[in-house]
Amino acid sequence: MTNAHQHGKGDVRLAATIECTRVRVAVHDDDPALPSPRRAANDDTHGRGLFLVTALSDVCGLTVDGQLDGTGKAVWFELSLPPGAKA
Repeated sequence: MTNAHQHGKGDVRLAATIECTRVRVAVHDDDPALPSPRRAANDDTHGRGLFLVTALSDVCGLTVDGQLDGTGKAVWFELSLPPGAKA
């Protein structure tokens, strides 16, 4: 959410979906420019958001947001639920 708010354009929207085997979270904004991950230096106070999403999620990615007018994008991630967990 912070990255979309700081670097995106237009409204920022969060969607969460809970299914039997996973939780999916997507953050949408109206900026068609895709994020550009970078390696943060040890003393940088910014630049780790996408790295953390990648490191902590089971699956993540980017999609072009065509729900409205074909502009914008969504950054999403999924967390797998352990077998037998109740969603």
